[in-house]
Amino acid sequence: MNLSTFSKTYLTFACSVLIFFCLSVDAFSQEERTPWSGHFFYGQMIVEKDDPAVDGDDYEAKILGMDAQKSLGHQGTFQYGVELGALVSWDSDTRTFTASSGSGGGSASVSMDINSYLVDCFFGGYIAVEPVNWLRLHAGAGPLVIWGKWETESNEPTPEPFTNESESKLGAGVYARLGLDIFFTDRVGMYVGARVNTTTLELEDSSGSVEIQGWQYYFGMAYHF
Repeated sequence: MNLSTFSKTYLTFACSVLIFFCLSVDAFSQEERTPWSGHFFYGQMIVEKDDPAVDGDDYEAKILGMDAQKSLGHQGTFQYGVELGALVSWDSDTRTFTASSGSGGGSASVSMDINSYLVDCFFGGYIAVEPVNWLRLHAGAGPLVIWGKWETESNEPTPEPFTNESESKLGAGVYARLGLDIFFTDRVGMYVGARVNTTTLELEDSSGSVEIQGWQYYFGMAYHF
């Protein structure tokens, strides 16, 4: 996924969220808050490649996700509770590999399409600080379960060992994340956040392997419900 494609998708999502905010001001401005908070967001995950024979930068996967946070107690501006959520991410890319061209000892460039799909479910605890009604800072951490699928398909006949392959696996891991909510009404606001995770999920094929871990970045909607 190139930068222009990501920028167009990001801008479309941001405009949609802004329109929702504008339409929601009158509807939500008089409602009281509840112990529940949540987020709906779009973002990006960076997955490092580990094979120097593969051209291009690290893999960049788009993310859609949502979460809910339930307050279990508070003291002044400080709050704590539990959170749960799910992420879906995907990426399609074309990469070139350097492969042996046969017994002669030469090499050839092989072009292949790579498609990846991930589903991530997490549950943990969080703490939050609300110094004013319109600002909320929160941090969470806990375990996660993740499923992934990795597919490679050549664009032309390729030498061994570069063949079309598909692999799916289930893994587990842990995460930690930070978030910032800026509320425009009592119920609806803007959310930006980041998460780092490490998992046991490693997807591999003839093009190499990738470990599903690293940083994720989000932008979206925050709400009380």
